[in-house]
Amino acid sequence: MPRLIGERVMLREYQAEDSAAIRTWVNNSEVTRYLSTRFWAPQTTVDTQEFLSRMLQSSHNAFNYVIASAEDGRYIGQLDMFRVDWRLRQGEIGMVIASAEDRGKGYGTEALSLLARFAFQSLGLERIELEVHMDNAAALRCYEKAGFVLEGVKRHAYYNDGHFTDLGMMSIIRADWLAAQE
Repeated sequence: MPRLIGERVMLREYQAEDSAAIRTWVNNSEVTRYLSTRFWAPQTTVDTQEFLSRMLQSSHNAFNYVIASAEDGRYIGQLDMFRVDWRLRQGEIGMVIASAEDRGKGYGTEALSLLARFAFQSLGLERIELEVHMDNAAALRCYEKAGFVLEGVKRHAYYNDGHFTDLGMMSIIRADWLAAQE
């Protein structure tokens, strides 16, 4: 799996040393509140090691990346294309920026742009999709800046903070990505 290097971030493979960085956020409800139920607390050290072990394994149906500083390799977060359907030529992604001090700086948008270029140019995908919590305004802005379009909303599809919330389905397709490159 190639490293994808941008101006400020790079997408690199997971490394065993990433365990400590993952442990800093994996039980922080402010970080995990919008993530999949796989990250619901409490996450033990064994849970983290099992997750990391899966990420270290190669798969032709997934492309799992750490978002790291292009300057010094510092762990910023994760961007995983955790399912690729080669027949339909589409991938589904999920992203987390671990530290509050790294959010709002454009790292996520740049990481998404790097992954989109790889997915459309190198892998030949037609579509990348994701689910987003409709009350996660920062994520919605990030995805829109990266060219993702809201396609629809699944009402009351996630339980969070004692109530049900809506999930949006967003995507970017090859033609829209190519048009934005011109």
